Amino acid sequence: MDLFIASNRQLPIRYYVNEAIWIRRGCINLHQLTLPFFVEVEMKDPLHLLKITEYVQEVQKQYSYTEIQIIIKDKNILMHLQKILPHTKANHILTIEPLIHP
Repeated sequence: MDLFIASNRQLPIRYYVNEAIWIRRGCINLHQLTLPFFVEVEMKDPLHLLKITEYVQEVQKQYSYTEIQIIIKDKNILMHLQKILPHTKANHILTIEPLIHP
């Protein structure tokens, strides 16, 4: 997996076939995930990160309050998402961090 998205709210699964992005239910036990619901994200081309930002914003629009945690393997993707995703939105908490291997 390229990254994990966790939330205090239920997260939808998505398949963006044209962009080769699969967002599916998580099935691993990752100690860094501190929120109850999570999905695993697989991307064939990191140039389509805009779809990930749209996904996060879609979840934030759906609820009046969210906590979202994004854990990323690749440092380039991490730096890019930290730049393009707004960290401060009213009633929405967003943390983006690197994957720490146990």
